[in-house]
Amino acid sequence: MLNKSVGRRYAEAFFAIAQEQNKIFEFQKELGEVVDVIMSHEDLKAFMFHVLVPPQEKKDVLSQLFADRVSASTLNFLNLVMDKRRADHLGVMFEEYQTMADESKNILKAEITSAKHVNEQDLAQLEKTLSEATGKKVRVLLTVDPSLIGGVKVRIGDRVIDASVVKKLDMLKSSLKKVKIS
Repeated sequence: MLNKSVGRRYAEAFFAIAQEQNKIFEFQKELGEVVDVIMSHEDLKAFMFHVLVPPQEKKDVLSQLFADRVSASTLNFLNLVMDKRRADHLGVMFEEYQTMADESKNILKAEITSAKHVNEQDLAQLEKTLSEATGKKVRVLLTVDPSLIGGVKVRIGDRVIDASVVKKLDMLKSSLKKVKIS
């Protein structure tokens, strides 16, 4: 939980700069690229997250890798993160920044968990239905979980709609336990 609050504070600061410069989505793309590169290379990730590596060495590596690929503002933000020894929070910072960027464009993220793969047409229909229900544009992220047996589970923010077979079986089991047999 601490990681999320730390990540959110840094993301809020970077987002405020992005708003001032009117570059919300440019900075989102740049930060996403940096996080993707770091997370996809284990040696680089270990180097950036290691507490004994001096911040200046991390900043030098970031500069060599990204100086020509990201804006000066993004590089300055990354340097601050390294100076404050918060590199291990970069992933959370990016997730929080994405959430803020989506909110600024009135976009909600819906996490759909299904028992089996859902075709594009059904996914588009579900996205449309959720958009109409919430009054916002909904971006759907699909996860497949065979343990649901059938149906779907939808999470939008703090709200969860569980229409899975497993949930219905649990509800049936609970109601059967309450029934007294004479």
